[in-house]
Amino acid sequence: MVKEVDLSREMVLVTVIGQKGMDGGMVGKKKLFCPDGEAGELSLPWLEAGAARLARSALENGIFTVADLADPDQPDRSVTLMVDPYLPPPELVILGGGHIALPLAGLGKMLGYRVVVVDDRPDFASPARFPEADRVVCCSFAGVAEKLSFGSRSSVVIVTRGHQHDLDCLRQVIGRPLAYLGMIGSRRRIRLVRRQLVEEGFPEQQLDAVHMPIGLDIGAQTPEEIAVSIAAELIMERRGGSAQSLRVHPPGAGAGIAARDCELPSAGDREILQKAVNSARGEIPAALVTIARTRGSTPRKAGARMLVYRDGRTFGTIGGGCGESEVRREAFNAMDEGSPRIYKVALDADTAAAEGMACGGVMEVFIEPTGLLARVFGRGEIIESR
Repeated sequence: MVKEVDLSREMVLVTVIGQKGMDGGMVGKKKLFCPDGEAGELSLPWLEAGAARLARSALENGIFTVADLADPDQPDRSVTLMVDPYLPPPELVILGGGHIALPLAGLGKMLGYRVVVVDDRPDFASPARFPEADRVVCCSFAGVAEKLSFGSRSSVVIVTRGHQHDLDCLRQVIGRPLAYLGMIGSRRRIRLVRRQLVEEGFPEQQLDAVHMPIGLDIGAQTPEEIAVSIAAELIMERRGGSAQSLRVHPPGAGAGIAARDCELPSAGDREILQKAVNSARGEIPAALVTIARTRGSTPRKAGARMLVYRDGRTFGTIGGGCGESEVRREAFNAMDEGSPRIYKVALDADTAAAEGMACGGVMEVFIEPTGLLARVFGRGEIIESR
């Protein structure tokens, strides 16, 4: 039985998926970048430098990208790189274990967050009360910073039972480089908190960055509805949406990540990579399929993955339907020939209608036999950077 490689650390896998004017077979070459080392080789100094630059950016923003790099000395020589980040799940810290925290913890888990719930009451800070949470902490709200660490991938939601507890929480987290910070409360309660913190010397600019009142205005009244409005705002902050009705505001018109037309890394992506690496190390025939680019309406976006085994099993999906069946057939060809390739799936109007889509689109998918992953995961080791 093949021992699993530890893929829990953050990393970026860079793969050559196209070449122009180059000698030799570059397609399929890859390099793995981690904060503490590298594995694999792209052979050319200018390509190594460009890949490292793209990998650093992907480690910071977690965005899947496809980029073209040209040889600065011979511009007619170029490669296309797929830059694929695998990052730990984002963290949702819920400060307060009351009635809104209950549905919010479940929604956070559904959205792929590592959920942490904090309350100062043992009956409320209970794993039995929050079975979806990855961690439940019972401590004073004034001691939150001693129990937890906060980073750029942490989203903090303050839903305590009183403005004094709100103050205790905000004092410890405001001004930190968080992904999101929001606090529940009436307009009066928020005015009291702001006034107190201004008197204590906190800059207005830091207070303005806090989402308070928290959530999007969807007319929420019940705890479940309020949790949905908070979750919707979390999605908007991650994706860069407009929070407008799609009926009057077309998709993709917002700023930020949403406009990049890609999917964000998820726990499912890491699981697919783990299975692909295991198949490579165990010499089990399989092909890894990754959507590299999309145009128009497609069921999944760039960065979505699927693993196809030679015995017909699949893990993950790139959207299902006829397009996925077509890609599966091409994956079998890639396994038989032992060669990676780009494959285009065109969903014309008729095909799109059959798939339940409003209009057609095009997906460009990169298909590679998983054996190529052995170049960087063969022994499960990371080579120290020099």
